[in-house]
Amino acid sequence: MSRYVTAPTADHDVVIRDVTVVDPLDGTATAGQDVRFTGATIASVSATSQTGTAAGQQVVDGRGRFLVPGFADMHAHPLNSPDDVDGAYALMLANGVVGFRQMSGSPALLAARAAGALPAPLGAPALLATPGDLLTPVNASTAEAAVATVRDQHAQGADFIKAALVGRDAFLAALAEAGRLGVPLAGHLPNDVDPREASRGGMRAIEHLGPGATVFAATSSREAEVRSAVGAARTPKIPTVRLPGMERVIGRVIRGIVVNPATRTSDSSARALTLADDSFDEEAAQELAALFVEHETWQCPTLVRLHTQQFPNAPEHRHDDRRRYIAPGELRSWDRSGRKFARLPTATRDALESHWAAQLRLVGLLAAAGVPMLAGTDADGAAGVIPGFALHDEFGYLADAGLGPLQILRTATSDAARFLGLETETGRLAPGSRADAVLLAADPMTSHTALGRIDGVVRAGSFWDRSALDGILERVAGAPGAR
Repeated sequence: MSRYVTAPTADHDVVIRDVTVVDPLDGTATAGQDVRFTGATIASVSATSQTGTAAGQQVVDGRGRFLVPGFADMHAHPLNSPDDVDGAYALMLANGVVGFRQMSGSPALLAARAAGALPAPLGAPALLATPGDLLTPVNASTAEAAVATVRDQHAQGADFIKAALVGRDAFLAALAEAGRLGVPLAGHLPNDVDPREASRGGMRAIEHLGPGATVFAATSSREAEVRSAVGAARTPKIPTVRLPGMERVIGRVIRGIVVNPATRTSDSSARALTLADDSFDEEAAQELAALFVEHETWQCPTLVRLHTQQFPNAPEHRHDDRRRYIAPGELRSWDRSGRKFARLPTATRDALESHWAAQLRLVGLLAAAGVPMLAGTDADGAAGVIPGFALHDEFGYLADAGLGPLQILRTATSDAARFLGLETETGRLAPGSRADAVLLAADPMTSHTALGRIDGVVRAGSFWDRSALDGILERVAGAPGAR
C-alpha cells in the first residue's frame, strides 16, 4: 500500500495508441505506433492498428505525444530509510522515475532483497542495483581489511562495491579484489588517488566528479601543487575500531556529513579548487577523457547535488516551492546546514561558487569526448535535492554543460541499462522489455525540457495519467514525508 499513490488510471492490458516511440539507443522517433503493455512486460510495439479494442484492453490516446523508456536515477539513497520510502517513491513515480541505483547498502538490505522483503508500495520504482556497507575506515582501515570486506559483500550478493571514506592503500586493494571477483567498484576517489590510476585499475564509475579536486588536479598544468593542497585537506574523522553497534554510530556520522559535505570545506580544499580551476589545461583534460573512454570509466556527476552543496542558500534552493513535499524534520536539517555553510570563510564560499563553471566545463568536455555518463541526483538525505524532481534538475544542468537532448535522455535510459548490463530488460521500448515508460507532451529530441512535460507514466504495466500524477503530488504536499 501507499499513503500517496492511488489506483492507476489503466491496468493489466494497456495500449498507448498512435504515439511516437522514441528509441534513445539509435536516436529514432517512429510515429504512428501502438505500444501494448501486458502485465510487467511490453507485449508488442507495432504500427497503429485500425481494428477495435480487444476485450479487457484499455486504450490511452497517444496522438501528438511521445513515448520514451522510464527514467532511472542512477545515484540515489531512498533505501537508507527502508521503513520510510513512501514519500520519495511517490515523487519518483510522478516524475517518471521507474528505477534507481541505491548508493548505500547493508547486509540487512541485501538479505531483505534476497528474501523479497523490500518495501514495495504501489508504483514503487525498481531497485536496479545496490552495494553492501560503504567502504569506510571501520571495515576497510587497511588493505587486508578492505579485501576481506569486498569478499564478504560479494558473498552477500552486492551488485557493486561503494568506496566512500577510505585511504589510498585500502582503496587500491579493494579495487584489485573487486576486479578479481568480477564485481564493479564505484564511488568516491580518495584524496591521494589519481583518477588515471583508478581508471587503469578498473574503477567502474566515479561519482560527483571525484568529489573535490582529485579529478580536477589531473586537468591542471600545476598538478603537483594542486595535489599538495588536496593532501593537506582535512578529512572527516571516522573511528577505525570495530565495536558492537559501531555501524549505527558510523551511519549517524555519515548522515550528518552527507546533508551538505561542503559545509566541511577546509581552507586547503578551497585553495586546491581555485588553483586547479585557474590552471586548467585543455590538453591534459582531453588526455584524461581519452583514458576514461579507453577503460570505460563511467561518470555520474550529480550536478544537482553539487549545485545544492555549493549554493545551498541560493533562492532556487532555499525558496524552492517543491520543499512542500519534504518532511518537516528533514527541512530543519537542510536549513541548519545552510546556516553552517553561511559561516564558512568568504574565500571558501567564493572558491566553491567559482568552481561551478569548471564543473560544467569538465562535464561538457567529457561528454563530448565520448566518456560514458549517467544521470543521478543523490536524492534522499541531501539538502536541497527533491526526489524525482531532482532528476529533471539534473537534466537541466547537463544541458547547461553542453549535452544535447538525446545525450541527456540516454543518461537515464539506454546508457543506464548498458551500465547495469540490463540492455535486454530496460532502456528501450521493445517487446519483452519491462513495462516502464513515460508519455510526453513534447518532443524530447528537440529539447531536454520535454522530459519534464509528462502526460502519463507506465510503471510495471500500470498507467497513471496526468490527473492521477497531480493527485499524487497533492497528497504528498498534504502530508509531506519525502526526504
